[in-house]
Amino acid sequence: MNGWFKVKAGAKYADCSERLFREWFKRGLRHVRVKGTIRTKPEWIDSFLGKNEVIHQSQTVNEITEDVCKGFL
Repeated sequence: MNGWFKVKAGAKYADCSERLFREWFKRGLRHVRVKGTIRTKPEWIDSFLGKNEVIHQSQTVNEITEDVCKGFL
C-alpha cells in the first residue's frame, strides 16, 4: 500500500482507535506534520508494530527449561 495516512485512516489500517493511534506517536511511531495535519505511512505503522511485538513469557520459560534439561540428560 502506498501513500500517506491521516490519523483516521491510519487508525483504521492498524485496527485501533484514533485515540490509541495518536498515543503511538508519543511512543515513537514515525510521522510528519504538514500544515498542522499529522500523516504517516503504512510501512511506518507496520515497523512500529513489529518493534513492539510481545514474546509470550511462557514460551521463553519453556525454551529455557528445555535447554537446561538437555544439559542433564
